[in-house]
Amino acid sequence: MEISSGARPPAPASGPRGRIRATIRSVKRALAWVAGLAGIAALGRLLARRGTTSQAPAPAPAEPLAGEDDVDPAEVLRRKLAAQRSGPAEGEQAETLDERRARIHARAQETIASMRDGEDRA
Repeated sequence: MEISSGARPPAPASGPRGRIRATIRSVKRALAWVAGLAGIAALGRLLARRGTTSQAPAPAPAEPLAGEDDVDPAEVLRRKLAAQRSGPAEGEQAETLDERRARIHARAQETIASMRDGEDRA
């Protein structure tokens, strides 16, 4: 006497339906492998990152120098900005807008010429 489990036996892999089922089974198996490998890679990265975290104590805050307590950093920046806006320092000559345009134009022309020389060689 034979006991039936109720499950249908697998269809033979012949004919168009059998080939389609075999292809689907192959694709599912390949996707399962890819998903498994991706999970293992993610776990490895997580564990590697977890082991490299630094357990060094945070550096102590820098102690202010003598007389630095009452100096406002914003005020220092305002003074620097005012000095820059007042004009060029002694010995420096201010460049006019036309001079600057001419200098930039000449530099651009040199760059274009060097690029064209590179095209001629290629």
